[in-house]
Amino acid sequence: MVLDQATLLVVSGLIVILCGISFIVNTAMRRNDASGRLWSISYIAGMLTALSFLVWAVSPYLWWVLAIGNTAYIISIGAIWSGSRVFNGRSSYIWVVLAGGGVVALLTALQGPSGGIWTGSTGLFIGIAVFAGLGGAETMRSRMRRNLNARIISYCLWIVCAYYVLRSSIFVTLGPESQVFTTYFGSQITTVITIVLVLLGTISMSILQAERSGARALGDVTVGVHSVVGVLSAASFMQQWADWVERASFNGDRLAMIAMDVDNLPQMNTAFGRAFGDTAIRSVAQIVRHYSPTTSLLGHTGAGRFVIVVVTANANEAERLAIRLQTALVDEPIDPQQSLRATASFGVVDTDAFGYSLPALRRALDDATLTARDEGGNRIVVGRTLPAV
Repeated sequence: MVLDQATLLVVSGLIVILCGISFIVNTAMRRNDASGRLWSISYIAGMLTALSFLVWAVSPYLWWVLAIGNTAYIISIGAIWSGSRVFNGRSSYIWVVLAGGGVVALLTALQGPSGGIWTGSTGLFIGIAVFAGLGGAETMRSRMRRNLNARIISYCLWIVCAYYVLRSSIFVTLGPESQVFTTYFGSQITTVITIVLVLLGTISMSILQAERSGARALGDVTVGVHSVVGVLSAASFMQQWADWVERASFNGDRLAMIAMDVDNLPQMNTAFGRAFGDTAIRSVAQIVRHYSPTTSLLGHTGAGRFVIVVVTANANEAERLAIRLQTALVDEPIDPQQSLRATASFGVVDTDAFGYSLPALRRALDDATLTARDEGGNRIVVGRTLPAV
């Protein structure tokens, strides 16, 4: 059976709409946070894209509807990247997505009806490839890197990126009427690929959101300004961290940051149950509170992740603190009856190496912690700046 393009557009539109409604409702009911809202925007834009292309299929003389569809398509892909950045604790950069959508809208409008079905396609294809590549890279870093469903989303985005890099290259060089383009990169095969990836991505993204909702017990629940485990919650900690960095910059103090990421937390939850994982986080939080300096700033920035900010006298003091915490994890079991102990991956950075820019310090801290985890966990990695050339 061979389906014509109009039928495929209808099927694709229905799938996008159903997946979008399902995700948006689940996000609103379960976990209405910033990343979830951005991903919901992605689905809303996807539904607008599907509706626009359906309208054009029925009334091809309404060429301007393609400008709406192309713009919404860019925003749909870009919002996935933006939401992933927020998921990883970084700025959304949603303005970049909106700017990309505006550029594509302008290019489509300038070309006008002369391009027919391919009006504005060059800018659209390139924009999709760029934002899909950015999204694929973002979902493979920081918090998302540890999650299987996030990796599935990443693979989907990399496939989209690779496909649209090839599609835009063939489109520009050989043209949309060439046999290579119509056979391998035409509208029908693109629609089929889109259907498969939308289904796979929606399942993975929905599970990812559900897992985060389940992580609220110790990841997000607050008691005043504190996380339920007894240190500052993520929101309160970030405000205090920014304030410390600003004051340290003014006074010329050296600040050091130690990130402590509990190893194998998902495996603990799977092997011993969620209650055991929660107990492990509480035990680690107690170790952080007891072995960190009284004047330090302690934050619980995510399930199993703690960050310590402290004023230091020299560059080695923070590393010694990390060693002290690592030793305490070995000495104090999280389950005395079974003598089970937790390990953690440590990242250490300071303002001498990375300056007083909070975004730069956060990136450096994440990179150092990921390096420690990639090396097998239970490691301490000190972030270093590149040597001057």
